[in-house]
Amino acid sequence: MLACGFPIEVLVQLPARFCLLLLVPAALAACGSNSVAPACSGAKPSPACAPPGTPSLVAGGTVGPASPPPACQKLAVAPVYPQGQVQPLGTHKVGETVTFNVPAGAGSLSIISQAVDATSTITFRGTTIDNSVVPTNLIEPGGTKIYDDNLVPDAGMEATATVFYAGSSPVTGVLTIPNASPLLATSCAGLPPGSWSVTVNDFAYECFATKDPNCTGSNNTNSYAMSVLTRTGVAASTGTLDVAFYLVGANGLTPDTAIVDPHVKRLVSTLATLYAAAGICLGTVTFYDVPAWAKSRYANGIDASKEGPCDNLDQMFTLSQPGNTLNFFLVGLISSSQGSGGGQVVGIDGTIPGPTSLGGTVHSGAAVSAADLASGVCTGSLDLINCGSDRVAYIAAHEGGHWMGLYHPSESDGESFDPLQDTPTCGCEACAPVKQQSSCATAGKTPRPTTPTFVFPESCLTASGQCGGGDELMFWQLSEGIAQGKITGEQGQVMRSNSLVH
Repeated sequence: MLACGFPIEVLVQLPARFCLLLLVPAALAACGSNSVAPACSGAKPSPACAPPGTPSLVAGGTVGPASPPPACQKLAVAPVYPQGQVQPLGTHKVGETVTFNVPAGAGSLSIISQAVDATSTITFRGTTIDNSVVPTNLIEPGGTKIYDDNLVPDAGMEATATVFYAGSSPVTGVLTIPNASPLLATSCAGLPPGSWSVTVNDFAYECFATKDPNCTGSNNTNSYAMSVLTRTGVAASTGTLDVAFYLVGANGLTPDTAIVDPHVKRLVSTLATLYAAAGICLGTVTFYDVPAWAKSRYANGIDASKEGPCDNLDQMFTLSQPGNTLNFFLVGLISSSQGSGGGQVVGIDGTIPGPTSLGGTVHSGAAVSAADLASGVCTGSLDLINCGSDRVAYIAAHEGGHWMGLYHPSESDGESFDPLQDTPTCGCEACAPVKQQSSCATAGKTPRPTTPTFVFPESCLTASGQCGGGDELMFWQLSEGIAQGKITGEQGQVMRSNSLVH
């Protein structure tokens, strides 16, 4: 899904001049409250976790091949799933329905599709797009269909969907539930146990099935290795998350120097504090180096507008190692050949959600700009204006939220929103400056505005109701004087339901 030219998982940072114009004192830019109640009433904390936890910093050495791979890598390492949680379903062609069992008491599940033989792109209305994996017709025991990829919620109605899926995921795709308000509420007692089914699907097959004349590249022979990952137990009110940082363009740091570097320690501390608002502790934080060829290719070679499986962004992610970790790739610069709306792209995720527990895929990570890591003076609480380490931590926390299944509460055009009822929204027609509302990209408007109006943080600060969210961790744009890293109860439940959190 694209929003005003930005992939849905991109975080854009406002230029500093915008921050200086905002009448929001820096002292207000404190971390979101740690007292957010769990969305499931009665949820108990993990006995091993008291947020923000006590992160353990570990040097992991150098990983990745010594020389560049001779061709595009679609899966660089063999997947390693959490023991006892995975059900391999075999290889299936698009259009086939596969069944799987959900045990009693399971709190979440992830349907994983890994291409075995699949095309990478299709052309729709003259534009080449990724051939995204889109599992469909998810049916729970009793025959109730809770997700159909061909039934898209109307604009503004996303929070009524039982299941929501809107990422761009060629080659590797993951559908994780619960991730929307209706199912979050009922899943507090666990997902319905018994026999479930899902249909293997991608955009190329949808073109074939619908015979859409605007689509070329249709295919009914693509095949995927299917697996289902179930998590035992509903989300506790606290949980632990392990993290890995890959030092691709991080100011000359090595794993051994990173674990003692004061800027890195501040980065980890701030990341832990931000995630504490979701009831998440940081556990083991591992730092990996990558070979010289990878640094040369990727440190300043990531273009946020190029997200194909063979582009630099996705190929960099194949360096990630097996294991149940949240993977951050620290790079020097992220560019955008399609423009960035007056700001600098500072973070981009592989997809939403990330392929939990799978290293080595084209989506197994998030790119985070480390350009500011050693800049400024860092004292006291969160200070996004003066402390570069805090800015990098905030970017990482935002991208990690995507990895664990969160979307922007409002997309940049103010016309589409996340599927959670407790996140404030900021609609263009109600919240953008009055003089700019005529250029809102309202659904069905013809012709579509050449330069649609964006909703910026300063227009999205109402404490309740509409026109809010500008100070939330997951808002689409980072304004240093406004951002507070707020996380709602349902957002925290989505994050803690992910199999990454234990």
